[in-house]
Amino acid sequence: MKLFLQRLAQQSVSTVAEVSGRRWIYVPYDRFTDRTGPLTEQPPEHTAIVIVESTAKAHRRPYHKKKLVLLISNMRHFALEQSARGVHVLYHFSPLSHGQALRELQRDRGLPDFVAMEPAERELRLDLAQARQEGLRLQLVPDTTWLSTMEDFLAVYGAYRSGRSYVMDHFYRRMRKQTGILMQNAKPIGGQFSFDADNRNPYRGEFPIPDPPTFAPDEITAEVINYIAEIYPHHFGVIDGFDLPCTQADCDRSWAFALEHLLPHFGPFEDAMRDDYGQLFHSRTSAYVNLARMLPTQLVGDVAERARTGLLPLASAEGFIRQLLGWREFMRHIHQQTDGYRLLPVPIEPRPRPQEHSPDADEPVDPYQPPDPYEGARPSFLRADRPLPAAYWGVRSGLHCLDTIVAQVVQEGWSHHIPRLMVLSNLAMLCGYSPRELTDWFWFAYVDAYDWVVEPNVLGMSTFADGGLTATKPYVSGAAYINRLSNFCPHCRYDPKKSLTSDACPFTALYWMFLERNQDLLGANPRLRMPYSTLRKKPASELVQLRARAEEAIEHLASFKRPEYGST
Repeated sequence: MKLFLQRLAQQSVSTVAEVSGRRWIYVPYDRFTDRTGPLTEQPPEHTAIVIVESTAKAHRRPYHKKKLVLLISNMRHFALEQSARGVHVLYHFSPLSHGQALRELQRDRGLPDFVAMEPAERELRLDLAQARQEGLRLQLVPDTTWLSTMEDFLAVYGAYRSGRSYVMDHFYRRMRKQTGILMQNAKPIGGQFSFDADNRNPYRGEFPIPDPPTFAPDEITAEVINYIAEIYPHHFGVIDGFDLPCTQADCDRSWAFALEHLLPHFGPFEDAMRDDYGQLFHSRTSAYVNLARMLPTQLVGDVAERARTGLLPLASAEGFIRQLLGWREFMRHIHQQTDGYRLLPVPIEPRPRPQEHSPDADEPVDPYQPPDPYEGARPSFLRADRPLPAAYWGVRSGLHCLDTIVAQVVQEGWSHHIPRLMVLSNLAMLCGYSPRELTDWFWFAYVDAYDWVVEPNVLGMSTFADGGLTATKPYVSGAAYINRLSNFCPHCRYDPKKSLTSDACPFTALYWMFLERNQDLLGANPRLRMPYSTLRKKPASELVQLRARAEEAIEHLASFKRPEYGST
């Protein structure tokens, strides 16, 4: 950090007189923007910001090394960018939490009151609330990086009520009408709000996939890489080959490339998976949007404008906009309304026994004891609680789809949404792995994961642990889905067209046994009527073989030793 501090000192305001009278703004670790919010409300020369780099936060989970590099390098570059504008920057390194570090700064250095946009992460909001109770003087103002407000959400659904179901499409339609995006004369352009049904093609080389730009680490990023490798050596993932954008200029260049070269073919192949082109035509903007390096307003506006002028196919534009204007906003509101999924009327997965207890300890684990407020919610509607196997840490399982995707996550901290949903989460649901453990794995393994996005997505749509709050049925499938939308299966030792033999892809047997295992909970679901009808027609002898194949697969995955603390 020596080089970073030298550069910051060279640019920073140094005298007390120059700093006095400035408005002090706290910049959370996921809001690196001067395009909206408090930083836009006065000139740079009247602005001072405080940024906290907290080792307590980084040590809370074994976050992917590249996630830490991405966040901290963007944080340090943002500090330098603001200092170059004339903003006074106080960059504070602390072993404490963010809230406690801010309270310490006010107490020990006599700093004035701070103002900040309301943090996106519940975890940070709790931290700041505790510090405010202990004397931190901090005013929170609305976070203007979002495309919607809680009032927009409540206008569609009303206040959260236990037991009701939420369908994202209602919210998405309202936001399209309210904003006028892809609308004409109060009607959706193209005659329909969603083109999702058209966006489910496998990729067979129809269009060349352009190589996305890479961003060689500058001296500041290189310093961060060395720092992360030294301080967090046992965290998940590899650090070599880091090439992600860490400056505002590089983030802007990354978006310009995606808009022109990737998104034109995004729509039809949105759900496709490949073992040779993991990114395909996905923009990979989620990590930068979640850091506010890219603002949803700009991205949605740019995409809508290119669709209006014919430079972007409507299906591609709508599919991209639905992710930002619909799903992202919807999940954020769901997370807040349910207090991070803590208010759901569904069974709770027992928490693991404390490490000091032996596995066969006599004391029962009480699943209803008050949890640590920073510990994640543990809904488990399907009563799943098996530990996540070593394959999710990169130990090869023999399943080509799983091993390929996990290898990509270990290397990059990223995969697009279908591998997340239909391979990683699908397998977890079929096998009965702990929804909470899977959620935590996504949280530390992916560069774009924060509590407000990962908890409702994984506990909801991906594992059905919420009992159908946000999904009308579990998103499970056998081998046929993966075979149809990917090129994984021809490169695998298992055959997707078989279900009973030892060389049969286990996804199919696991699928039927998932339905059988959960028939009391899911049998009345109208969207599962056809598969349950098929299940009931299967001969008893076939069911015996399916059970044996499914159990064999679960035992095989459980037979490998998992690396400790996310090391690879």
